[in-house]
Amino acid sequence: MDAIKIKVNKQMDGYSFSISPSIRDFIRKLFPNAHPANNIFVGYDTKSNFEVYAGKLESQIYPALLGVDSKSDLNQFDEIQFVDTQTGNVLYKLNPRDEKV
Repeated sequence: MDAIKIKVNKQMDGYSFSISPSIRDFIRKLFPNAHPANNIFVGYDTKSNFEVYAGKLESQIYPALLGVDSKSDLNQFDEIQFVDTQTGNVLYKLNPRDEKV
C-alpha cells in the first residue's frame, strides 16, 4: 500500500494536520467503523509540552486523524508521511508497525 500522506499547515498559532477527501474515503472503505477527522489543530505550546513528556506528537496525531485506533488495523499501512502544504517536503515519516499505539 502506498504511503498515507498527512498535510501539515503551519499557522500563526500552531499546526493544522489534515487528510484529503480521497484518503478519508479510502479509510472508510478499508475500515467501515473508522471515523476519520477532517483536520486536527494543535497549538505550538501544546505540541512542545506534549513532546517533552510523551514523545513525538505525530505518533498520536495519525491514529486520531485517520479514526483508526486498533494496532492491527494501523499495521496495514506501510508508511505515514507528514507533508508540508507550502513546500511539499516530507517533514516526518513513520512506520505504524514500529509505533506504540
